[in-house]
Amino acid sequence: MRLTGPILAIVLLAPSATSQVSPPSGIQPQFTPEQFCTVEGNVLNSLTGEPVRKVAITLSSFEGHRQARQHTTITDINGHFLIGKVEPGSYSLQAGGGGIPYQIYGQQFQDHHLKVISLEAGQSEKGIVFRIAPGAVIAGTVYDEDGDPVIDANVQAYATGGISRRGGPGGSAQTNDRGEYRVFGLDAGKYLLMAQARNQNEDGDDLYLPTFYPGTSDEAQASPVEVQPGDEMAAINLILSKAHGVRVRGRIINAPMSKNSMIYVQLIPGAPESKRVNLNYGAPAQDEKGNFEIKGVPPGSYFAVARFNDAKNMLAGRTPVEVTNVDVDNVVVVLNPSIGLSGRVRTESGAPLDFSRLRIWLQPTENRFMGGGGAEMKPDGTFVIHNLFDGTYRLHVGGHPEEFYVKSARLGDSDILASGLTLSGGQAPGTVQIEMSRNGGTISGTVLNDSKPVPGAWVVLVPDPPNRDRDDLYNSKPADQFGRFTMLGLPPGDFKIFAWDSALNVNIRDPEFLKSYEDRGQSVHVEQKHQQTVQVELITPKDESQ
Repeated sequence: MRLTGPILAIVLLAPSATSQVSPPSGIQPQFTPEQFCTVEGNVLNSLTGEPVRKVAITLSSFEGHRQARQHTTITDINGHFLIGKVEPGSYSLQAGGGGIPYQIYGQQFQDHHLKVISLEAGQSEKGIVFRIAPGAVIAGTVYDEDGDPVIDANVQAYATGGISRRGGPGGSAQTNDRGEYRVFGLDAGKYLLMAQARNQNEDGDDLYLPTFYPGTSDEAQASPVEVQPGDEMAAINLILSKAHGVRVRGRIINAPMSKNSMIYVQLIPGAPESKRVNLNYGAPAQDEKGNFEIKGVPPGSYFAVARFNDAKNMLAGRTPVEVTNVDVDNVVVVLNPSIGLSGRVRTESGAPLDFSRLRIWLQPTENRFMGGGGAEMKPDGTFVIHNLFDGTYRLHVGGHPEEFYVKSARLGDSDILASGLTLSGGQAPGTVQIEMSRNGGTISGTVLNDSKPVPGAWVVLVPDPPNRDRDDLYNSKPADQFGRFTMLGLPPGDFKIFAWDSALNVNIRDPEFLKSYEDRGQSVHVEQKHQQTVQVELITPKDESQ
């Protein structure tokens, strides 16, 4: 699987407690009633040994995919579960919900070997004891600068700092009439706490900024809170930071305004310091002349961004805005028509490829409000990407067979895979030429932990610096039930290969995170048409304390 998004979070999707059997696509084998199997067991709290009731249990087929076929049920009052009418095959078992982080059988906090349940025709698998770690809680009070509780503030816990048990980005809660919050069901790990007040004063007076624990608007100065399974972290109090908010006034130019037009102007941080907080401020145009006024804006560097589209037009514009402690007037946002960018895909040596199945798109590097979108592909490999505006974009190519990779993408003399594509002046700069190759390298191997194969581990290939902003150079694969994996169609270059427990939540696109585990990666050099075999050591939460 190619990684084409800006961030990879390695985490299995939590199943719905009400879902039924989900067959994989394609023709399925037929089984007689006598050939179906049953899976039965109990779920226990790993700390107390007590039964865990009303948690979702999901049995997922293990065929080199993550989820090809599923059976789901819920534990009873005694923590017991029974799943019937299961097709023969290999499965993994998952449990969670109701304040319990989702976990995989065999991957409890002390043991990170996924246990594959292999069922033969007519087998009844009984006596499974699934010990799951209880969720942790972070609680406290949000105060204002006078020490008074803040009612109805939103508090978000963001997973950060190293690797944590699976469970997604964290959790959130609202403060009550005493300013108290309680975020529950958290996986073991480190979290940043951020509070944001509601019902802000928008008349240009002082306003509260999104604030990280213990009391800073700068994420770099935040103190993470670490929890273990079952922890109840109380008195994690936040004091909201305050700033003076001003008004930003201006006008939208070239907008086809009418009484029914609705154009919204947003202020987007020009160089956002926070990686997690979306500090956008905005307001709609007030009249047919395109005048606007945005209230309650704290000091900072912004872009004023506006868009308009209807059945006939798509226009957009942006302009930089510097905000200090005084109101800002006469901001002008000029809307310009969108740009259409044409291109062509070819294959090295004329290798056959169904171009109509390709997905090609441009992603804005600065903000999502300035266009970007997918290509209109033709069978001969030509394409057009519409609705683009001035700005810098990253090219993404997907939908091709695994043995192919993007060898080059050029616009004139520029390599846009490495540098990105910049549009300016409202004009298309030429035709994009993309070359696909199936002469890439191959890496096969096994994931090991204590010299034992690790089924279901998640293997990630990461490019060496300075190419870590190149999404097209990342690759990932789950190991099969024997801990084996194969990556095809790899571009030549230098990489590191990592293997993580698939139950963990990691962000390998975060440079600070990857820096902590750089020495755990295995260096590999990929050459065209070259096959190599490696053994990769598993990274688990135990490694974090080493």
